[in-house]
Amino acid sequence: MFKRSLLTALIFLSTFSIYAAQTEWVNVAPIGGGFSVMMPAKPTEDSKVDKDYSSHSLMLTKDATIYILEYGDYAPTIKLDPAGELAANRENFVKTVEGKLLESKEISLQGRSGLAFSAESANLSVKYRVYIFGNRVFMLAGAIKKGETDFQNVDRFLTSFAFAQP
Repeated sequence: MFKRSLLTALIFLSTFSIYAAQTEWVNVAPIGGGFSVMMPAKPTEDSKVDKDYSSHSLMLTKDATIYILEYGDYAPTIKLDPAGELAANRENFVKTVEGKLLESKEISLQGRSGLAFSAESANLSVKYRVYIFGNRVFMLAGAIKKGETDFQNVDRFLTSFAFAQP
């Protein structure tokens, strides 16, 4: 009887800890952002406005993983070439982290063009997605410190991203 009670208690505790780990994630949906995404905790937010581009960034570091979401708007006078902008985002990111591109593929989400890629630098392994809708660009990155294996949470972050319904 004791073994059975202990087994039941262990199953309950493991189920509870899995549930608790899942519920600590928060839904992030900034007003005017046009999207929602799940993150392991509330991120810090920052905004910058330049002449031709305004950006908003959400960033969170949890354990050995960095979660970044940036969205920004180009001035209405700028006409974007979506394929060129997606490729430029990829190249600029890889260059910024002094990394090498491992994989890249075209994607789409809810009718919006995108690009998914992975890269590696001396200190980080990164999964990245970028989407374009009109003159707005959405960039998501999950970066894991080398030697760590938190790809399950990075994938959860990336796949939870959704555009808001108009």
